[in-house]
Amino acid sequence: MLQDNIFMRGEGDRWFERNRRALNDFDSAADLPLRLVGLYDLHPESILEIGAANGFRLAAIHMRTGAPVVAVEPSSQAILEGKASFPFVTFVRGMAHAIPLRERFDLVIVNFVFHWIDRAHLFQSVAEVDRMVRDGGFLIIGDFHPSNRLRVPYHHLENHEIQTYKQNYAEPFLASGLYHPVCLLTADHAAKKLAATASEEERIGAWLLRKQIGDHYVASAMKSNGES
Repeated sequence: MLQDNIFMRGEGDRWFERNRRALNDFDSAADLPLRLVGLYDLHPESILEIGAANGFRLAAIHMRTGAPVVAVEPSSQAILEGKASFPFVTFVRGMAHAIPLRERFDLVIVNFVFHWIDRAHLFQSVAEVDRMVRDGGFLIIGDFHPSNRLRVPYHHLENHEIQTYKQNYAEPFLASGLYHPVCLLTADHAAKKLAATASEEERIGAWLLRKQIGDHYVASAMKSNGES
């Protein structure tokens, strides 16, 4: 079974239950995605977070900007709590590789989601995330940021059906030529603070990227092969 399905069928709910207290104690001042929003004084008119749990981060952004916020989340328990706690957040149950939305957003946040995604769905998830970002909009990707690609067994399930995959998830977006980097913040996951000397296992990063479909291409007078 694909590990995305394992999360959709119950592990997402169990993750939320284990982390509920930490989410309730959320420190918005220390949150890397929110620091990027503040550092660059972003004022998006529409915001989507993929893997939003109960909407705690979206609630903080909404309080700052007043913008409408939408959460995509696989855990039905997280959605139930989020609807009760943050009625101004629109919740949609879904996964990163199949987002049940058509509109595009000024800001899309994907924080600590990509490392859970089954490798069979990775490119599909990248394409779905890209589909959600409007031309000229911003994408924030937060995740583990080792120098090498790491695979780590998920210790909450004894049969190791789930792996976590730690790597630079901004790379496929930058390699497309459709995004340019604005900023990268790196921090220590265990210490939960910015750190220049975090270990390979504990280094995390939060990228701010801007999507520009055509404006950053340089015009050339050269003719392509086959042109007359």
